[in-house]
Amino acid sequence: MQAFLSKRMPALYRVLLDLRDRAAPFYADPELSLLPVLCPAGTVALDIGANTGLYTHWLLRRARLVVAVEPIPRLSQLVVRRFAAAVRDGRLIVENCALGNEDGSATLHIPDGMTALSTLQPLEGMANVADITVPVHRLDGLDSVRDLPIGFMKIDVEGFESAVIEGGLGLLRRHQPTILVEAEERHRPGAVAALRGLLEPLGYSGFFRMDGQWHPVESFDAARLQNRAALNEAGTKRLKGATYINNFVFTASPESLRAA
Repeated sequence: MQAFLSKRMPALYRVLLDLRDRAAPFYADPELSLLPVLCPAGTVALDIGANTGLYTHWLLRRARLVVAVEPIPRLSQLVVRRFAAAVRDGRLIVENCALGNEDGSATLHIPDGMTALSTLQPLEGMANVADITVPVHRLDGLDSVRDLPIGFMKIDVEGFESAVIEGGLGLLRRHQPTILVEAEERHRPGAVAALRGLLEPLGYSGFFRMDGQWHPVESFDAARLQNRAALNEAGTKRLKGATYINNFVFTASPESLRAA
């Protein structure tokens, strides 16, 4: 249905996306309600893995400038069309590429009807996967962010998050932006430990949110808190009443989280 609407009725599709995004903090992405704490007003923000622009929608309400990075061409074009006024005003830059730990190109695997699960890692056990070649850049080498004082980064790249961090270590050392990152053991075994290994030497502390409280990443138990049985068959949504923690906040100023 989404593919049909986006191709045949693009204006209606954008309206429906706007309605979805406005409701998302209440039913799908509770982390969005934390943006006032994670991304203070006037911040320069990065949306890495923008997809159809859910986080871009909300970041534009807080940040003075948003750089959205999305490797699927039709989705990056959709983000440009959805937020055309912000692009014209210079408040939004859209980069059609993937981010990694070296410059070049890579094969992006896109499951049919589930672009949010697109990944640079091989997909196993999934039918109807389209492969496209996309440019890959290091965050430290991306011209649009080279001289920007980045204050917040959201990363959702389906198992490639460590490579994104590795390619942006210079930026992270300079600006120490707060990072909201999705990390799942099913996509990359040892994903959370790998992030800690990269970020803690830079002065970051990691946390996850559960039952309305912040918990240190050291207490995260993947076997209990990332049980595949807590998700629907497609692996795209939590089942009602189930607990599944896949978003983590890394910050160099842990005291800032007390307001949430």
